[in-house]
Amino acid sequence: MSNRAALGSSLPATGIENAYERFAPLAEKYWGPDLHNGYWFDGADDSSLEEATARLAELVIDKLRVSSGDRVLDVGCGNGRPTVAAGARTGADITGIDVNRRALREAATHASSNGVSHYVSFEYADALNPPFRTESFDAVMSVESSPHFETGELLSSMARLLRPGGLLVLETPYARVRMTERLRARTAEYYELIQAVSLDTLQRYFELAHAAGLAPVEFLDITENTAPTWPTALRRLRDDWGEIERSLGSELPERAIATTSAWRELPELGIMILTLRRDDALSASRGA
Repeated sequence: MSNRAALGSSLPATGIENAYERFAPLAEKYWGPDLHNGYWFDGADDSSLEEATARLAELVIDKLRVSSGDRVLDVGCGNGRPTVAAGARTGADITGIDVNRRALREAATHASSNGVSHYVSFEYADALNPPFRTESFDAVMSVESSPHFETGELLSSMARLLRPGGLLVLETPYARVRMTERLRARTAEYYELIQAVSLDTLQRYFELAHAAGLAPVEFLDITENTAPTWPTALRRLRDDWGEIERSLGSELPERAIATTSAWRELPELGIMILTLRRDDALSASRGA
C-alpha cells in the first residue's frame, strides 16, 4: 500500500520542482553532488560520502547489463550524476528525464564537462507519460525517484518502454513489514517533506511488477550498507549550520533534519535494489 491516503491523491510536477529548488543548492554543497544514498561495505569502510554515493551508482549501473549500442533511460535523473556515470561506465546511449528544469540544466552541463554529451542526453518529461516509443529502451534505471510515483503506474509505464528481456533496476526505500495506519502516519511527514507518495512492501512490488509484465531477477537489501549516509551528511550540515540558517532560517532546516532522522531510525523501513525483467510470457498471460 502507498502513502497516498496520508499525502493526497496527486503529486504536481511543480511540487517536486519547488522542493528541489529550496534544498538542492545547499544539499549539493554539504551532502555532495550525487544527492542519494552511499554504499559502504562494512563498519570498517571509511569511504567518504562522495566515494560511497559513487559506489552505489556503480552498483545500480552494473545491474543494467548494458554496453555500447544499448539504450538506457534514467527516470528522475535530477542533476544527472548517476546518468553521466552510467554513460561513462557502459558506453550506452543514456537519456535522463526529470521535471526539474534547473536540475536538467546542471545535468547537461555535467555531461558536457565529462565529455559524454554525444551519447548522454536529458529531457524534461513525465515518467508516467514519457515521449518515447514503446519498446525503445534496453534498460531503465531509477535511483531513489520511484517514491515520487504510484508504484504500479510507474512499473507499467516503464514496462511499456522496455524491449522484451530488458531490465528495470530500482534503488529505493521499501517497507519491510505490511503498512499499517500507524506506520503510514509515522512516515507521512517525511514523504510530505520530499514530495513523495508511495512506500510499498517487497511483496507488493512483486505483485505490481507481475501485473505490469515484469518478472523479478534480483532483490538486494542494502539497508545496512546505506546506513552511514545520513549520519555522515548530518555532521556536515551541523558543521556549516550558520550558512544554512542564513539561507533558509532555522525552522525549516531543523524540521527537515528531525523528520529525516526519525525516518532513518524506523526499523520497519529498508533500502533495496530491485531488478526486474520485461517478460513477454507475463504480458501475454496478463492480456489473456
